[in-house]
Amino acid sequence: MKASKGTSTLHGYVIERPGLIAQFFITLLVRHLIPAVFGLLRRIAPVFRFPFTNTVIVTSFDHVQEVSSRQNDFPVPYQKQVDLLGWKPSFLLAMKDTPDYWKTLEQVKKMWADDDLVFVRQIAKEVSEEALNRSGGKIDAIQQLMVPVTEAVIERYYGVPIPAEKRAAFFDATMHVAGFLFGSQNLTDKSIATAQGAAKLVFSVIDDAISAARQKPLPENTVIGRCHAQDITDDQHLRSYLMGMIMGYLPTNTLANGHALDIILNNQDAYKYGQTAATETNYDLVLKVVHEALRISYILPGLWRTTPQETELGIGSAKTYKVEKGRMIYISAMAAMMDKRRIKSPNTFDPYRSRDVYMIYGYQFHYCVGAAIADVMMQEIFMAVLKRQPKANGKMVFNGNFPWSLEVSYAPGDAS
Repeated sequence: MKASKGTSTLHGYVIERPGLIAQFFITLLVRHLIPAVFGLLRRIAPVFRFPFTNTVIVTSFDHVQEVSSRQNDFPVPYQKQVDLLGWKPSFLLAMKDTPDYWKTLEQVKKMWADDDLVFVRQIAKEVSEEALNRSGGKIDAIQQLMVPVTEAVIERYYGVPIPAEKRAAFFDATMHVAGFLFGSQNLTDKSIATAQGAAKLVFSVIDDAISAARQKPLPENTVIGRCHAQDITDDQHLRSYLMGMIMGYLPTNTLANGHALDIILNNQDAYKYGQTAATETNYDLVLKVVHEALRISYILPGLWRTTPQETELGIGSAKTYKVEKGRMIYISAMAAMMDKRRIKSPNTFDPYRSRDVYMIYGYQFHYCVGAAIADVMMQEIFMAVLKRQPKANGKMVFNGNFPWSLEVSYAPGDAS
């Protein structure tokens, strides 16, 4: 499936996708040049001030974890983007270590119940099997499998139906809001306007869902239905939390699942372990295989932090690094999870590594609150695919930095 050139102005904004030449260089940069440069920095300058800029790049395992765990010394900078989007109350991942953050975190956790994972697993399994059985041996694993599974969870579990006429634009919008939040910190009028239009579309779908649920209550196995029935929070907070949950799953799961499947299909050891897991219907091993694939091919080069005061990195180690006030810190879990000082033979695919080497859901403060739900979805998607002995039909196609299309052939029929 080719990336379309833009999203219809019917939905209030236009997406300009990279052309073929631009996309070639973006893919080259993100998939090859940045990992190579960051790998070099990890070895010789793990805390590196990029020349002529205000940016400090952090690439070693220990230093990335140190920045992530010192959230008051290195807070996130995303509140300005959230404010520009009119996103109130704030997005959890944009909040600093304050009483409001911890109150919000506890309220978000109350929206979920212990048996929700069973329901999410059921949804992911049903949609995965239906998509693969319907496609009959050849499928775009991203657009026809991974995206529909996540959208089904949004609709059936969150309680947020996505209108058919807005479905393509809704997916585009979530990608662009995510890129606006966590990508370049050099915001332009054009990027702001595009992101505002995208956020408006997503919020409109959420608002319609909440309003409809007030008129006709949803069952309590949906997030909206539970919040309304148990009076967990008001609709304004619910609106914000749902936006965060959608941003945390639709664009992010697409990134993660695309990267993971690409590695599994093109790495002999990864494929071997994946087939063993599928043959044994070993869900635990399937998840280990996906996590190891994401360690080797992580979804983003890095994330941003700031330094409100002068500080040091490497506290308690043989060498410390002075970090001046006002710096932008770019921490790369992608580079850190390939650090041979902490990870034995990092280029070797080994799903039985200690869980301590993985930072695919973050580390300590701002660790992904929905990690368990994402894991269940990945287990069902990859179990369904791997049971059918998949083969890649060409290379994964990107839309900017987002995996967009990955054609896969497989043994047709019900593999359950």
